[in-house]
Amino acid sequence: MLIDKKTLEKLRNLINEETEYRSGSNLVEFFKELGFNDSYGQGFPSRWIYTDERLNKINGTPELDKCIRLVFNPINFVSRIDILDSLIKDFNLYLAFNNWKVVRKI
Repeated sequence: MLIDKKTLEKLRNLINEETEYRSGSNLVEFFKELGFNDSYGQGFPSRWIYTDERLNKINGTPELDKCIRLVFNPINFVSRIDILDSLIKDFNLYLAFNNWKVVRKI
């Protein structure tokens, strides 16, 4: 799965803030699920730079699909499925330019 720069920016916003606020240490934990082995501490880059770097590394790999699934995992939206559906609908506007679409199964 390969997506363009603008769609990656939207995904970064979803990861960093729109689905939930993720601190630097939370971002490290998120990306560990995608195979990265980073640690959070002194000299850690901004959350935006860190997320952009990680997304650029997984763009075009199966890990990008896994990342999107993690972001939109319905278990993280219990009692807030309407919010999840809205976030998916908005992200799909970007994905349409890449011929991809997120579909919620649960």
